[in-house]
Amino acid sequence: MISILAAVGLIAIKLIAGVLTNSLALYSEAGHSAIDLMAAVVTYIAVKKGSKPPDREHHFGHAKYESVGALAQLVILVVLVGGIVYSAIQRLSVAPPELNIGWIAFVVMGISISIEGWRTFSLLHAARKTGSEALAANFTHFLSDFLDSFVVLFGLFMASLGYPKADSFAALFVAAVILSVAIRLGFQVFHSLTDRAPEGLAREVEGIVLAVKHVIGVHDIRIRQAGSQLFTEMHVELDHEFPLAKVHDILDEIEAALRHRYPAMHVSTHPEPGQRARSN
Repeated sequence: MISILAAVGLIAIKLIAGVLTNSLALYSEAGHSAIDLMAAVVTYIAVKKGSKPPDREHHFGHAKYESVGALAQLVILVVLVGGIVYSAIQRLSVAPPELNIGWIAFVVMGISISIEGWRTFSLLHAARKTGSEALAANFTHFLSDFLDSFVVLFGLFMASLGYPKADSFAALFVAAVILSVAIRLGFQVFHSLTDRAPEGLAREVEGIVLAVKHVIGVHDIRIRQAGSQLFTEMHVELDHEFPLAKVHDILDEIEAALRHRYPAMHVSTHPEPGQRARSN
């Protein structure tokens, strides 16, 4: 909600400043903040839908809604980049438009940098405190917003000194930053929709399972990700002489250990008879 409110305020002041100054860089920044707002709203809706429990038609839950929401963000980002690049090239290929870069542009950018810096480093603090990968990813996204604001500020400064094309170059830089975010998001969406296992996660899961007492071995670990949810299947080798009740307790312990490390992980285990009990 803080991010949504911050985005609404930033859009308003950047858009007003863009109209008053005719600065493409400020228009681009307003568009970038609009993307932040849409991303936050789409993410909120997707996470709310994705958190619904499994039902008769969705046996694995609704977590893929998060991927659909990310795909919608990706389309919006690409369209915005195209619009900014088209406008910048048009301005660079003809006589520079008249700009009215005055104190209001610098005040707006100063306010923008302050808000974005507060939002960015609040996310960093939250990510470090909670260990959330989602918050860490959001920090990276907002850090790019924070840094490109300084480039826009430099472009406005150069334009105010009589170099109007600097404004268009600053807008192109903003487009490049947005495109880099879109590419990273595109890879994440592609991996999620194609059920690619998170890199290195299977090895970590294997280590956690082998650390559980009485586990002889584990194999056929399969992991897929849907939004923020992880679905894990595996075959666990246990002493073939163990009674069913004891096997059940050990599998429960395995699931508890994995969920302690990965709270959003859904675990399915298949016990297999082992040749001997492993010393622990």
